[in-house]
Amino acid sequence: MRASYRVTPLLAWVFSLVVLAASTVLLGFFVRDTVRHVTADDQPAVVTDVGGTSPRVSNNDRRRERSISFRLEDGTEHAASAEQRWFWSPSPGDTVHVHETSPDSWEISEEFSWIGTLGWIAALLVPWLVALAKIWEWTARKRNPERFAEKERQAKERVRARLDRSRRRS
Repeated sequence: MRASYRVTPLLAWVFSLVVLAASTVLLGFFVRDTVRHVTADDQPAVVTDVGGTSPRVSNNDRRRERSISFRLEDGTEHAASAEQRWFWSPSPGDTVHVHETSPDSWEISEEFSWIGTLGWIAALLVPWLVALAKIWEWTARKRNPERFAEKERQAKERVRARLDRSRRRS
């Protein structure tokens, strides 16, 4: 059974605006986190202990975290949890860079992934590139309607010609 529905122009506009709004919000979060990372006041710290992995608190998130204890240059001991990643595995004695996000809450800067951040930002820019291409097409169509009418006529003729050839073969 086939559904007999059609996407109206209004529904297409609403869906497009929802996608653009969602990508803008997510893009804003990525940019905010990137700016926080870049402007953070990092301090060198020596890893004293690497704990075992534990699942994150969220039920639908399958990422694993591990607890990393470290000593700052002033001799104070702190700990932070870091996401387990393939190409980053600190061991006791390694130097990491940390910054305090709130009182007695630390974040390890090496956990930040530039490749992942730039990849997600690029993916979230794709809807905007598609929107810009559609706007470009719409303005070109408004400026030169006869050229687009000719292109549409030629496309229809090509489709008719293909249908005629396939009918003759049958």
